[in-house]
Amino acid sequence: MTFRRFPESGAGALGAAIRHARRHLCARLADCADADCTPDDCFAQAFPGLVTAVEAGFRHEELVMETVDYALLHEHRAENATILAALHRAMPLVEDGDIALGRQLVEALHDLLSLHRLSTDLVLAVAPRAPVARLRPRVPRLLQPPGSRARPH
Repeated sequence: MTFRRFPESGAGALGAAIRHARRHLCARLADCADADCTPDDCFAQAFPGLVTAVEAGFRHEELVMETVDYALLHEHRAENATILAALHRAMPLVEDGDIALGRQLVEALHDLLSLHRLSTDLVLAVAPRAPVARLRPRVPRLLQPPGSRARPH
């Protein structure tokens, strides 16, 4: 992958995109965990779609982190893989009627992602920054007025 650098405003937009996606995913998790919003008879059918939404959310975050060349991307992907493995292992149990297990997983995931949402700015804070521009722009000799001395660079 080629390294890309973003101006501060671009990095801020990427952080905002991660936060927005996390907020949306957390809201969906909260609704699914709430028995009033998702009754038990609907929970088992909603769980696979929720797992798919978590997968998509993780892919989105990883793509953004890859774009800014986030140094700890490998570790972040490993954590995401662990979470997804647990969700996939639980899916047949939830589909077979273990709604309590499913709700516990959804609540725990909501809590975990809420904590991570608070630290998304950290991802961009430790991402490499574009080099500082020179104080004096370099003027090619061709563009210098006749008779002026070229400054050493």
